[in-house]
Amino acid sequence: MVNFEKLYKRVALQVIDRCHGGIRIKKRGKIIQVYDPKRHMWSDGLVGLVIKEECKLANLRDWEIANVRRHIIEELLSRPQD
Repeated sequence: MVNFEKLYKRVALQVIDRCHGGIRIKKRGKIIQVYDPKRHMWSDGLVGLVIKEECKLANLRDWEIANVRRHIIEELLSRPQD
């Protein structure tokens, strides 16, 4: 049996690594922008696409994207600010 929380956390860490940690969030934990290393710019609409691609690579279903997004926000909020 698969532990889904560990799987969601692993996919969330892959999304953060793919964006090189360049994800901006609001105080309440809403993802607003992500850094696109290919275009060297901050993008508003890229967040959902990156999460969706990583979830498809991990064979997750569409409704599981919300769980991965929650883990991304938790991981970013738990990191110390520079």
